[in-house]
Amino acid sequence: MEFETWWLVLIPLLFSLGWLAARLDRRAHGGQQQPMPASYFKGVNFLLSEQPDKAIDAFLEVASIDTHTVELHFALANLFRKKGEIDRAIRVHQFLSTREQITQAERQRATYELGVDFLRAGILDRAEQAFNSLSESDLKADAARQLLELYELEKAWDKAIDQAQRLREFGAPIPSGDIAHFYCELAEQAMEQSQHDQAKTHLQSALLIEPKNVRASLLLGHMYFSQDRFDDAIAQWRAAEQQNPWYLPLVGPKMWEAFKRLGRMDEGIEALKNYGLMYPSIDLLLVLAKAVEEARGPDEAFSLLREQVRARPSLLGLDKLLEHQLRGVLDDERSRDLKLTRELISKHTQRLERYRCQHCGFQAKKFYWQCPGCAHWDSIVPRRAEELDFYPVPAKKVA
Repeated sequence: MEFETWWLVLIPLLFSLGWLAARLDRRAHGGQQQPMPASYFKGVNFLLSEQPDKAIDAFLEVASIDTHTVELHFALANLFRKKGEIDRAIRVHQFLSTREQITQAERQRATYELGVDFLRAGILDRAEQAFNSLSESDLKADAARQLLELYELEKAWDKAIDQAQRLREFGAPIPSGDIAHFYCELAEQAMEQSQHDQAKTHLQSALLIEPKNVRASLLLGHMYFSQDRFDDAIAQWRAAEQQNPWYLPLVGPKMWEAFKRLGRMDEGIEALKNYGLMYPSIDLLLVLAKAVEEARGPDEAFSLLREQVRARPSLLGLDKLLEHQLRGVLDDERSRDLKLTRELISKHTQRLERYRCQHCGFQAKKFYWQCPGCAHWDSIVPRRAEELDFYPVPAKKVA
């Protein structure tokens, strides 16, 4: 990666100012002013000739001669990291972390910055080693926060829980909801291995630390469903309404399936209809339409869709309405016009049916409890982009 022009001015200027400040300090204390090291001029020449690696070597030689340039080397490494040149930032921070001439605090800072470099480069084992080495230093809280990020990336949820608790001891404002999600992640892993007792223990821990964590309640319902305990699953999902009803669309299909397995289809349709009225959602509407079609036929499902779309217009609803209307129609000019209309609407609705993070704007067709873009928990609400534009639902506030 090439240097930009402003680098050629900024970096030499930083070193010059640092050297000048050091010389003035020495002069004020009665010392003799020393000439600027030749390695400094070599570094500038290498920068001008676009040889940044040789420039680094030269500037590191300056640091080995003159400890007053330490701050400038930190600045140089941070510039490399911001430019995405992590390997060069690592070289500078590794050098500083091993210099005996600088203070212990400066070496610890260099070790911390080196851990950040490794984390950004995806070298997670080296990053973990660097941060763990600072567990007894003044930077232990900052290192612990970086370790929490690292364990989330590794999906090492046990370690993430321990680290979050440790950060809380340091006074860091770690939301209880985030820790509850760590337990939910452990529960999902246990459920995948059919370890239901262990999964239930994790989910109970999640609800203990954050009683309003709706994910834990939804997962308990899924676990009961997988065990054919359909009454328990329905009861658990109904209880989730008291925590946050806007997440009911996530379990709509399973809830209908549970009612159907129990032979209580009319009760299931009535439940979905009531939820749709109280907490309008295109996803709940589509589940309801499917349920009505399976229980009472396509004509009644079409009438329901038309009534709901007219009451609450949306392109996503209109797309499904046209899909139903085109079933079994004759291939004539009118039907071809309708098909063309639906094709155009379908292309447009592809971006409207996405979920959107309300913190960073990340969008995806799949719902995520943790945003892949900004890594915040609960920043995506289970409402499609089109619905959020017209009927916003507040997400969790994030720092």
